[in-house]
Amino acid sequence: MGSKQQIECGACAGKRWAVWGTKRGEFVREDFTYWQCARCGLVRVTPVVGAEIYDDAYYAGRGADPYVNYAAEYADFAATDRRYELADLARVAGEFFAGREAKSEGAVEAGRALRWLDFGCGAGGLLKYLRQHGVPGGRTVEASGHDVGSYAKKLARADGFRIWSIEELATMPAGSFDVVSLVEVLEHIPDPGEVVALCARVLRSGGLLLVTTGNIAGPIARRQRTGYRYCIPEIHVSLFSPMALAALYSRHGLRVQAVRWDGCVRFKILKSVPARWRALAAVGLRVPGVVRVVDRLYDVSAMPCAVRVADGA
Repeated sequence: MGSKQQIECGACAGKRWAVWGTKRGEFVREDFTYWQCARCGLVRVTPVVGAEIYDDAYYAGRGADPYVNYAAEYADFAATDRRYELADLARVAGEFFAGREAKSEGAVEAGRALRWLDFGCGAGGLLKYLRQHGVPGGRTVEASGHDVGSYAKKLARADGFRIWSIEELATMPAGSFDVVSLVEVLEHIPDPGEVVALCARVLRSGGLLLVTTGNIAGPIARRQRTGYRYCIPEIHVSLFSPMALAALYSRHGLRVQAVRWDGCVRFKILKSVPARWRALAAVGLRVPGVVRVVDRLYDVSAMPCAVRVADGA
């Protein structure tokens, strides 16, 4: 990695790296190297492909990630398998704030909508779900997002969502949101610390940071290494374990919050199953205990979310 040996880890600030593996790109035909931080286990990829890889073909599922389909999600998120993930995110947030209200601990004022920022909102599936359903318990949500590109413009102009620019978020008053979600975002960011620092700043004291990203420390990932299907070096350039996420949170005033996912597990499986087998897979996931077994194999729920620590705590 040459000078990369002196590059600071975006999660823990460590500067010692070792080769974790190599892989030939399937979409960009060149060799990529995976480097692992000796302190926290974060894995980074070099070289990093430019932002031009996220073109219209990518968002239509014809790019480096064949599981992406913004067109279908934008047209009707409820008709896609992502509905399981969206409902799960809302459930986790609802349960979190219901628990805090029961303890009178960082409760949101009665009757006030939850202020929710979906950072990397994509085609807007989560924004639309929250607008329609709120979160369990009957609390409404004031949902807004951040992203760039044609779908961000559609969400603002055609659907009436507030889509913040990165400059607006950078100058926004601290503590502006009750919830910030980073749904399959961090793995795309060469320096995830910058994004988490920004999200932590705009998250209010006691607020919830919802993060989903692949776990490279799960049983299947450990066995398959760079052969793991999440290792797409053209686009997934920062790979996390629970330890790396915890280190990242700690640097930015966040405390680990354990989460048990269900719908997110279902979605991760269904989106990777060939279309002809998807209906059968959906039936199989309804068998008691199957989701928990799959969850353990991929260790989805082992990846923590976070809570903004109160100032002075």
